[in-house]
Amino acid sequence: MGNGCTIISNNNKIRPPLNAMYGTESIIPINNNEQRKVLPVNVINAIKVKTFVIVLPKQIYDVNKFQNNYNCLITMHDREIIARCWRQYIINKKTDIFHKTMLRCIEASPKLNEIIACGRYCYRDLRKWPKLNKICQAQFKFYERLIYELNMDEQKMLDSCIKLGERHAEYERFGMKPHFLDIYQQQFLGLIACIEFETSNERKQTVIAFSRLCSFIINAFINAYALKRSELKEKEKAVKFNRNFCLFHLYLYKEIKHYFFFLLLFSIKIFINTFVFEKGCFLRNLIFNI
Repeated sequence: MGNGCTIISNNNKIRPPLNAMYGTESIIPINNNEQRKVLPVNVINAIKVKTFVIVLPKQIYDVNKFQNNYNCLITMHDREIIARCWRQYIINKKTDIFHKTMLRCIEASPKLNEIIACGRYCYRDLRKWPKLNKICQAQFKFYERLIYELNMDEQKMLDSCIKLGERHAEYERFGMKPHFLDIYQQQFLGLIACIEFETSNERKQTVIAFSRLCSFIINAFINAYALKRSELKEKEKAVKFNRNFCLFHLYLYKEIKHYFFFLLLFSIKIFINTFVFEKGCFLRNLIFNI
């Protein structure tokens, strides 16, 4: 089964503490007109990403309201930073970033094995698992489409994220939960932070920009996922009701059929007994008259 799968590491070395590798900093994404602030590590409502603590905007997208009320979360500066990082680093040097992200997600939560495998057997060496490779390639193409084809336009991205969330809602029966996206975001941003940027400031800005993009995707995904799950549950209830209704009528039909034959046999029996009794009386009277 999926939970029996293991990750074969290239080496047996234990990863050193991240703060020992890079140090720990706290940064907060803000508007273009404001100045960036450095916060303590124990900042409230923050997500720890490798060596950074990113304070993400508390903005949940309502699918219906968002389509009518346009709220800009990803700035033009963020788009430029993301596109530059994708072009200079990810395409040329980190094409396996989504594969590494998924491997680390599975390492952090082995339950993802069973979800991806849909409860079936998967490869022992996850690096050679065709289905996982296909998923990672799809993630790469999804992000590439958002960045280049849709130019990170929020309204266009929203449509794609809604479809993605609705599609994943069907995997709920295998254990798919939206909170796995938090693990995914943390691991993905952690790998972004590990890219060898030219300056530390470029690293900070890139992580912040990608955190905003991930937040947008995840929030839209979760809303679409929840709405689709509600729709599927309603359909399941309707199907269950119809099935029970049909079973009840079938049972009722069988019972009526049973009682009908019982009454028919009972009527025939009464008729026969009556007929025999009448014939017997007729014969007896005939004999006495003679």
